[in-house]
Amino acid sequence: MYIMPYNIEFQIAGLIVVLILLVVFFAKERFHSLQNSIYRALLIITVLELILDIASVITITNRELCPRLNAFLSKGYLVAMLSYIACVALYTLSNTIYSSMPGWKKKMKLAQAVMIFAALTVCCVLVIMRDLFYGGEGKFIYSYGPASDTVYMFSTLAVIYVIFVLLINIKNIPPARQLSIYSFCIMEGIIAIVQMFNKELLIIGFGTAATIMIMYFTIENPDMKMIKALNNANKKNRELLLNILPESVADRLKDSNSTFTEQFNDVTIMFLDLVNFSKLSNDIGAQKIVFLLNKFFSQIDDLLGVFRVEKIKTMGDSYMAAAGIPDYYEENHEEMLRFAFAVLKLLEGFNKRNGTNIQVRIGLNTGPVVAGIIGKKKFIYDLWGEAVNLASRMESYGVPDRIAVSPYLAKKLEGNHTLEAQPVTNIKGFGEMETYLVRD
Repeated sequence: MYIMPYNIEFQIAGLIVVLILLVVFFAKERFHSLQNSIYRALLIITVLELILDIASVITITNRELCPRLNAFLSKGYLVAMLSYIACVALYTLSNTIYSSMPGWKKKMKLAQAVMIFAALTVCCVLVIMRDLFYGGEGKFIYSYGPASDTVYMFSTLAVIYVIFVLLINIKNIPPARQLSIYSFCIMEGIIAIVQMFNKELLIIGFGTAATIMIMYFTIENPDMKMIKALNNANKKNRELLLNILPESVADRLKDSNSTFTEQFNDVTIMFLDLVNFSKLSNDIGAQKIVFLLNKFFSQIDDLLGVFRVEKIKTMGDSYMAAAGIPDYYEENHEEMLRFAFAVLKLLEGFNKRNGTNIQVRIGLNTGPVVAGIIGKKKFIYDLWGEAVNLASRMESYGVPDRIAVSPYLAKKLEGNHTLEAQPVTNIKGFGEMETYLVRD
């Protein structure tokens, strides 16, 4: 029967466990958290630690032939152990940090992390500089001495620190994460005691592997494919919502989860309508005219990205937009006028490209409105008020391929634009009124 000349059964078992965890963990994308980042480092450090542990035990029995190699491997293993212990301490500390934490508390956590790194650096230097001694015989040979004692000391202090941090933050650390921290403390305590009285067992490496395995099942390991799918779905829902509502309105509705209205004192409203829409439908067919209407209105929608103008809605062959809502700004009437002229220029190119002779009437007005969302189902962001009604009348009584404005808007435009006064007209709902056409 073959007897292994080295006492590395525990290390090999631990290495197999950690290698399996390494493959499983890195096989798919993981949740991006501070704890998972530390766990990635722990996995790599633990694999390195166990490999160095196994290699150092093997070279111990032949240290007369390669004493420097054995000293390098043995001290490398101890440095890896120190790094592992420091990472667990940092993992514990990371679980006490939350986004709404005051700035001074975050600075204190950072100071603690710096202290852990400083202690790790000092201990690594001590391990490298101090001597190793050897005891035992045959497969039970082991190393000990000041370098090993440094690791025991650092481990003891780390366990005390971890328990202290855990106790004062126990309400803020999720129970699942507490389990992995408890396992580290118990494992370090029990194994340190067993190893202290049975140096030849060499079970510290197995203990670190067991702790890493417990930690794997207690940290966040959600399915990132599902998270990506949910994020994509949320993004599509958001895009769909923004096609219906202005961004600030969508955000407000999301936060308050209730409909609302608000008053605006100076908003410019535009109505656009196709001339002789019914005749066009009869001449070229309803399906084709709807196709052209959709194409034309879609190109108007594209113009919105260039102007600070908000589309309100379309109603059949009518297009309604407004400037100065939902976020008010000065000179919104000038912006709306520029947008209206851009639409007329767009129509000119549209007719040339499609061989059509579509004409539109455009009416503008400025004044106070009530804006918001009402109802529970199939809601839209809409405007109400006399200013809205008059803008609609400006379109109805307007001239094809021209921009008609109310006397209230004309007063604002006077001096900056050429206005053509139209005959006094009896505007339905408003009585006799002098309207104007604006030249480009």
